[in-house]
Amino acid sequence: MDKSCLWLLKSRIPRKTMLVDNDFPPLEDLQCPLRKGIIYYCQDDIIYEHNVYSSNKRERRVVANFQPESTSKEIEIFELVPIKHNRILLIGTNNSRYFSKGYLYFSIHEIHSYRVGPALWTLWYSNPSNNDIFRLPPIGKESTTNRLGVTFGANYTSRCVELFELSTEGGDPLIKTGQINFSQEVCGIVKLSPDRRILLSADQSDNGRVGVFYSSSGDANKMDFSFVDHKRLPNPKNTNRREEMPAWAPSFVFSADGSKFATATPDGVVTIWDAQNGLHLKVYVVEVPSHVTLWPISFLQFSSGISGREVLAFMEHKTTGPKIVHVIDATSFEMDETLYLPTKYNVDKGTLGTSSLFFDPSGRSLYAELDGALYEWILQKNRNEGPEWWLGEV
Repeated sequence: MDKSCLWLLKSRIPRKTMLVDNDFPPLEDLQCPLRKGIIYYCQDDIIYEHNVYSSNKRERRVVANFQPESTSKEIEIFELVPIKHNRILLIGTNNSRYFSKGYLYFSIHEIHSYRVGPALWTLWYSNPSNNDIFRLPPIGKESTTNRLGVTFGANYTSRCVELFELSTEGGDPLIKTGQINFSQEVCGIVKLSPDRRILLSADQSDNGRVGVFYSSSGDANKMDFSFVDHKRLPNPKNTNRREEMPAWAPSFVFSADGSKFATATPDGVVTIWDAQNGLHLKVYVVEVPSHVTLWPISFLQFSSGISGREVLAFMEHKTTGPKIVHVIDATSFEMDETLYLPTKYNVDKGTLGTSSLFFDPSGRSLYAELDGALYEWILQKNRNEGPEWWLGEV
């Protein structure tokens, strides 16, 4: 066997690109929705696009400007979602927890040579009678009846979530298309599997378990979820999670095909589960110093698996020392990599660096941003993988 196949990464030494010379204000919401090397982020209320392979020193360009002199509104979080007809949807969210009234920003852009073009349609949306919609992200994609291919959840209660699609034809932009019903009360965080058959829920009042619901409905717009079980999360540290740890609900994420999901607990235990039979496939333990008061595991995510190799990645949060990135073979569990990135504590900023971790759409490139620098690792090809779809790229 080729010895290189025993490693997940082509090289543990990443390619480094400085995105900005001054990392304050920090970069936020880094993502790579279209093609490897083309990165999007927000800095000082401006959303930028940046081709890290370009030699142009003025490469980054503005996609949207939300600075006070440009608009009277601001956004806190943004997401770029590819939609139908070779276009991309920019969704900006203002969290109403910090304002008297929340709102959403929408804009649709054409895609030109894997770059985001000027906005074709924009909308600021506010519905003072129902702010719940601003607390839920897009929860899935449709491929048939949905006009743009994106579905939103709103009016979230302990028993149901209403589903909406976005309309650009005037009137109310959010049109109700269906509803998700729960057989028993659901509190806290909910997450749907990609095929919308399995729903996970977690509540900070009991951070040692995850609720599992299942729907047998084939209708993507009307789903009745029945409670199946509470999965008690592995506790190899024998932590009293209710009394010894902060009251944080566990985080969880599905794999791209929905066959697995991963959970992370406040005491640093990451578990990969089989979504069909509910058995845990692998457990990883991260050391959490007693003085850490922030969530110890961040950016928990699976790669797309398009490249033929599926991995799970996450970053450890520590108050001292380097940032630690874990990359795990989520298919065989025979390989994993631990990567270290030096960071700094800046007294003036009052923070131990800013950071992000994300994949490109194919799952072949893993990116980490730290203090304005972008690090890129290339995953090894799977032996059964087909040709790269970005052949010929500079």
